[in-house]
Amino acid sequence: MNKIYYLLFELIVVISLISIPFYSRNIKEVSSLINFVVVIDPGHGGKDNGCENNGVLEDDINLEIGLKLFEELTTQGFRTYLTRDGDYDLASVNASNRKNEDLRNRVKIINNYDANLVISLHVNYYSSSSIQGPMVYYKNDQESKDLALIIQEKLNQASGLDKIIHKEDFYIFRNTYCPSLLIECGFISNDSDLNRLTNSTYQTIISKKISEGLISYFLYKK
Repeated sequence: MNKIYYLLFELIVVISLISIPFYSRNIKEVSSLINFVVVIDPGHGGKDNGCENNGVLEDDINLEIGLKLFEELTTQGFRTYLTRDGDYDLASVNASNRKNEDLRNRVKIINNYDANLVISLHVNYYSSSSIQGPMVYYKNDQESKDLALIIQEKLNQASGLDKIIHKEDFYIFRNTYCPSLLIECGFISNDSDLNRLTNSTYQTIISKKISEGLISYFLYKK
């Protein structure tokens, strides 16, 4: 009997020793998240409400998810910033073209923070109310694409759908220096998505799935 106990003890020690390098590697990588800058860009705001359905405004949803994602990523150890943290756009009071100035100022904020990644948050609208589910658009570079694939997979887990990623050439993508994603968190034109997108619990789920995707990429990329 003592021999059996001794063999079990040896087995536990061996397993523990094998686990140490992997555990140490993760600790080192997690600590380096502090130097990884994520700028969260909740789309629209202020006079620019984005799309609307049944009195629900896109810019409000974008902000709620953005604030939750900010909290989630900060908790995980990322250096995280927001382009806006309230119901306003980024254009000056007397701007001749509010949309253009708003976009230019978002780009300026992102580049000034020397971001490693920008995540722009939006809500979709489509003429057919049957279309639903979160979708990830990515800048035309490999890192953006790889991140998009992982985050889309996580969002598909939340929605139960099988959405694919899409390459795009948005203004923010063209004018920032880092990998960039635009996440349409759902379709405000779809009743099921509308109910979910206005639900605080689902907003938290979306933010956690985005965070999970980012952490998976950051920790386990080769």
